Amino acid sequence: MSKTDAKPLASTTISSPYPSAGIGWYSTILLAFLYWLSILDRTIISLLVDPIKTDLGITDVQFGMLHGLAFAVAFSLFGLAAGSLADRLNRRLVIFFSVSVWSLATAACGLAKDFGHLLIARVGVGVGEAGLNPCATSMITDLFPPQRRTMAMAIYAMGASVGAGCAYLFGGMLVDAVQQAPAVVLPVLGELKPWQTVFLIIGIPGVLLSFLSFTMPEPARRGVQHAQQSTPWFRSLLQSYPALLRFMRARGKFFFFHYLGFGLASIGFVGGVAWYPAHMARTFGWTSSEIGLGLGVAMIFGGVLGKPLCGYFVDSLFRRGYMDAHFRWYAGCLIVATPIGLVAATSDIPWVFLGGYALFQLLLGPVTAVYVASLNLVTPNELRGAGVAFYSATVGLIALSVGPIMIAVLSDYVYGGDAIGLGIATMFAICLPLAAFFLLRGRSAMCDAVTAAQEWEPD
Repeated sequence: MSKTDAKPLASTTISSPYPSAGIGWYSTILLAFLYWLSILDRTIISLLVDPIKTDLGITDVQFGMLHGLAFAVAFSLFGLAAGSLADRLNRRLVIFFSVSVWSLATAACGLAKDFGHLLIARVGVGVGEAGLNPCATSMITDLFPPQRRTMAMAIYAMGASVGAGCAYLFGGMLVDAVQQAPAVVLPVLGELKPWQTVFLIIGIPGVLLSFLSFTMPEPARRGVQHAQQSTPWFRSLLQSYPALLRFMRARGKFFFFHYLGFGLASIGFVGGVAWYPAHMARTFGWTSSEIGLGLGVAMIFGGVLGKPLCGYFVDSLFRRGYMDAHFRWYAGCLIVATPIGLVAATSDIPWVFLGGYALFQLLLGPVTAVYVASLNLVTPNELRGAGVAFYSATVGLIALSVGPIMIAVLSDYVYGGDAIGLGIATMFAICLPLAAFFLLRGRSAMCDAVTAAQEWEPD
């Protein structure tokens, strides 16, 4: 079955109208801004590969650990707790603490003097950023009806593309400006390297910006199928995931195809993003500001255009009765994007690489919006934060850690070193077609899961 009546999934506990469009879009745009900030703090390290390697004496594989594994493990494991808290506590408060922690940790990256210290600071960034997505996606789901949620999720996810684009665009300029400026000398710490100064400049303002989270309303929770027991929040952490696992077993076919499809897509997509700046520097001989300008414009173009378009078309398909709209649309994007990504990654012509990269971003950049929107369509409200966090702790952990490291391994040990482009192309050739296959095979499972969305009863 691929098409059924596209009726809104009414809540069993909340029947009042949704908040006004103004409140919904203000909250969504603010959450997108905070997402932008998180991606900026997360991504800026990609522009500092060579300076960090030179000053700390680390290898490509070690840098892959800094960019991917250290962040991903913390992001995933602490995300489990954050997801449960998002289902139980005031979500604005969780977001406030999350923004504060990752901003302080980003600044701490600028104080690192060796690989171990930088590794710990990157873990701190992951810990802080773990709390944003479960809370933000849960709030957006409560702010918009089902037939408008993918667009709202796309606007939120657009913050990631704009954040990464700004990290490249302005981060590259900032790196060059700091390198040309007089050295910064701090009491006790002494003289800072330019890359350390960049981390401090980007991290410190986030502590103040965290207070913006209190300007949003806390929306009423919709689609709560069963009254939550009045247990302490810390005990609820232990209760959320057994209930989630029971629900996932009951919808096992949907989750099998969802996790494999979007997981494989994320491995290829995240791995490529981590290594594009280094690939451009080594292939084209560009400076940090040139790399930042090229990647930033391409990423912002792809993200700003691609995510709203994705949201529009997926919501349109869903309103027309295609309950598998999310799987159907993204599988098509994967099929089109695969050859584009292969050509871009293996080209030694800058405009071919950047043009292909912009199209690649346009097609595959909305992965977060699509996987979260489809996940929350079938998951009860009291498990939505935990569901997003569990995805991040499993599939997200693999994508964030395996993608960057495997490209480095392919470059260093399969292709003889300094072959990042071939490593990226190999990852694309393996992961993206497989992802499309699993999403296409899972269309009927998604239809069944959406139709049965309100039939689950816990043990």
